[in-house]
Amino acid sequence: MIDYGGEKEKGFMERRECFGSIEEMTGSNGLTTVRTRPECRDCGDFRGCLHQNKQRAEEEKERDELRKQDLITQIIDISHLISNDIGSCMLEFLNRIYNSPIGMVLFKNLPLFYEIPRNANTFSFTIPISPSMVELMEGNAAGREQAQNSSGVSRQGKGKEGFYLRIIVIQGHFPNNQKANIGLIAREVARLFSSDPTGIRQILQTLDVTEIGGFRKMETEQQIGWLMKRWGFQEELEALKSEMVNLQAAISK
Repeated sequence: MIDYGGEKEKGFMERRECFGSIEEMTGSNGLTTVRTRPECRDCGDFRGCLHQNKQRAEEEKERDELRKQDLITQIIDISHLISNDIGSCMLEFLNRIYNSPIGMVLFKNLPLFYEIPRNANTFSFTIPISPSMVELMEGNAAGREQAQNSSGVSRQGKGKEGFYLRIIVIQGHFPNNQKANIGLIAREVARLFSSDPTGIRQILQTLDVTEIGGFRKMETEQQIGWLMKRWGFQEELEALKSEMVNLQAAISK
């Protein structure tokens, strides 16, 4: 039997209360840094602590992926679409947007899409919120609360933040132009988030510190275009602009 000796043996056999608190942070430049505490330098559990954190991050990523797919399925089921073009474009948009910087914010929201015929003067719709949807929303809220508690971050002032139902109305689309249709959807989502204080606050949570000041100074239309580029819809934005120019030209004739 090996004698490690007194306090050393006790420290080796018993993990500290902070075990699993080491964090790997990936910045906007793609570089990864490790956030530790001063006492980590002399801790014999450093490797195990880092491994524990990685395992927890992987498990959380898997849970987020399942929540994302469940939420996308619910959005498609509840949304009202009258064309296959918009349906397929919406599915691609949702899969891409949940993997963009705004993905973390969308778990606090339920975006529903309703397509209206271009020549319709009025339109009404019903939103069926099923028990499974309520469970999904409550599960997202509980998951965020658990993540905040486990990270040790203070929840003061955040505990009352709710789950937001956001309606995106699409009137008309561009046949045989998938990029323009995705651009149309992305534009309406960007407009929705940039048109109210809660949406702005949620967007700011996804931005780097260096971007916040410039974003706040922009007019609403500038924010919409900037957000579309930031979320990775630059090509779709250009395709939408091109279609809008063509549409205006056709109307002017």
